[in-house]
Amino acid sequence: MRILWVLAAAGLMLPCVAVAEDATGNVKLEFGTTLNAVLIDTLDSRKSKPGDTVRARTSEDLKADGVLIMPRGAKLLGQVTEARTAANKTEQARLGIVFDRAELKNGRQVLLHTTFYALAAPQGATNSRGVIATGGFGGSLGSGGATVGDIMSASTAADETSALDSGRPAQEYLKPSAGAVGGLDVSGTLYGSSRGVFGLSNLSLEPNTLPGSGSSVILADARSVHLSVGTRLLLSIDSVAQH
Repeated sequence: MRILWVLAAAGLMLPCVAVAEDATGNVKLEFGTTLNAVLIDTLDSRKSKPGDTVRARTSEDLKADGVLIMPRGAKLLGQVTEARTAANKTEQARLGIVFDRAELKNGRQVLLHTTFYALAAPQGATNSRGVIATGGFGGSLGSGGATVGDIMSASTAADETSALDSGRPAQEYLKPSAGAVGGLDVSGTLYGSSRGVFGLSNLSLEPNTLPGSGSSVILADARSVHLSVGTRLLLSIDSVAQH
């Protein structure tokens, strides 16, 4: 109640006064804080170049200590950090992306530092095998298979017929990349504990050398990295600064 009273008195939509900040004004987030978002641009490493703008929109609220920092539907802005096609079958295509700020409806900006924990195909875009195809050298170069098995959007497979009969919505069928864990909930949102790629053929995230850190580089066992509008992202939020 005290926090709500302070917000009402200040007339602010962003409750930056109610969360802990360090000496530089950065909001302190718990280690491993995540944020779900959806791409609003199509990206391809054949056409992109470093410095190109990348846009996404948040699909959930971002909170710190229970206080809203960024609402669902906020626009995320970032840039391409690297873009490389694969010259032959022994190489991997690369696409680096970093989101560094968010624009809110009231004109305020939130500065961010983000990396990727997981990616998933756009809702409704996968085929009957739970995979959306990506461009290759006349075909797949081999994704290595899934070590955790084919899954629905939750961690374990569910029978769609029984789900419908019980009144629960049917979950999407998404095939994980090799080593991927977790998945998506019944609403199509990536779990905060998910890691890897779901429903996107031949794509993977470049391993980061720092324990617990995400990746800013997407790899493809194909000629290029291609991400469609609506691609779902699970971002690791390392820091936030209110402006």
